[in-house]
Amino acid sequence: MAKHITDAMSDLVNNINVFADYCGFPARRIFDDLFALLYNHICTGKKEYEHLYPAVSYDPRTAQPVDGYRDADRDELVRLFVMLTAELDNAAPFEDVVTDKYGALLQGDLGQFMTPTALSNAVSGFLGAAGERGNKRGEPTCGTGALVMGDLRQTYEVGGKDAVSHVDYSINDLDQRLVRIATVQVMYHSIRHEVPLKRLVVHNADLIKNYGSSPPFFVATSWRGVLPGQVI
Repeated sequence: MAKHITDAMSDLVNNINVFADYCGFPARRIFDDLFALLYNHICTGKKEYEHLYPAVSYDPRTAQPVDGYRDADRDELVRLFVMLTAELDNAAPFEDVVTDKYGALLQGDLGQFMTPTALSNAVSGFLGAAGERGNKRGEPTCGTGALVMGDLRQTYEVGGKDAVSHVDYSINDLDQRLVRIATVQVMYHSIRHEVPLKRLVVHNADLIKNYGSSPPFFVATSWRGVLPGQVI
């Protein structure tokens, strides 16, 4: 299964590169736009998963339209979107099938390099074997969410849905494109496999200049995190 998913995601990246050459946009932008579409759907479609997360809020400015494509190119963008969602659907709960491919598209842009999936899984396995990590967790430079996904996958494999339902995660990245991908990764798997976290709080902030002062980018709170009588 893992090799099949990797091969399919490689097909997706190859198709994105071909489309990029055709339409004149950088391949990274197209990849970012696919996740912008997914993020917009998660934000505007929250009624579809309110049985998992009864309280969801987001900064409206983060749900941006995907513009700039010619009418003739939109069909191909939709086809790529379907390819992406199919691979996410086929992945195991919290299996990161995105980061390595996105890293291949970056080519060192702005000095950005993603944590390889194999490394994030190894780190998560090591931390899990070392003992209790606690349920209040954070990742201040989350990138596309590789370490977060590895952590949640390890938690799920060891303790199942109940263990994940106690996890309160805060994540952040300075790059809005990356934090959007990380948000989609966690939320898509959580919704797809019906494995809600207690809470996911996402920030898009400069932790040096604006630590603790930036409003959340996105917040999803499950039934476990909503207090009795709390207004949703």
